[in-house]
Amino acid sequence: MQYLVDIVTRRMEIGMTNASDGTRRHLLDIGGGTGNFARALAQHNQVHVTVIEPFLEETKNEELKSDKVSFVKAPAEIFLSPSKDEWRQQPFHQILIKETIHHIDEKLRVDILRSIYNELVPFKEKSTTPSLLIITRPQIEIDYPIWEAARKVWRENQPSLEQLTSDLESAGFKDVKYTIEKYDSSISLERWQAMVRNRFWSTFADFTDDELELGCKELALERPPDERGVIHFEDRLLFITGRKIS
Repeated sequence: MQYLVDIVTRRMEIGMTNASDGTRRHLLDIGGGTGNFARALAQHNQVHVTVIEPFLEETKNEELKSDKVSFVKAPAEIFLSPSKDEWRQQPFHQILIKETIHHIDEKLRVDILRSIYNELVPFKEKSTTPSLLIITRPQIEIDYPIWEAARKVWRENQPSLEQLTSDLESAGFKDVKYTIEKYDSSISLERWQAMVRNRFWSTFADFTDDELELGCKELALERPPDERGVIHFEDRLLFITGRKIS
């Protein structure tokens, strides 16, 4: 995780950026789950992260929050309407959407991004421009050990780089850029198949148990394990940034 924290820190230009009065930069992590990444990011940077998560358990809110991380139970669609909720009244300076952009309704995506754009503000006297970072995976060029039917579902549900770039520009973001990070990954075939059977990605959600079992056999034939029972693949992440330039 530290590798990813370092990349996000550089791409969002957060680092040690307290204002002169001690105020921290405020970052929204949309779809941040239980906040594991938000906590790691806040631990290594002078930021406060608010995690926006639609499936947050209410009982967990108080347990998980700290002086550097807070939680709001809400979907991304909340930005489509004005709100007097306390957290919406606090200025925010950066937006992170990490591995959840494909869950935002394609028909609403530009409107949501435009609303977010309109609410971004500069961070006090610091010179860093308000910005948004999307971390996602490619639509086509993936190397994950899945089978053809699963790859088809992936392609249908994963927005393309071109779509996301266009959406950001339509929402008002400028200087939209992207990079792709690649790194070698490995996992035991047995563990990977168990994860697939448990539908750890939404890609597998609509497959029946029998279809998943067949898929596990197909992926093992397509990506045979080494002598230790381990399969190897290249993980690829897209980092797409857009800035709010006055």
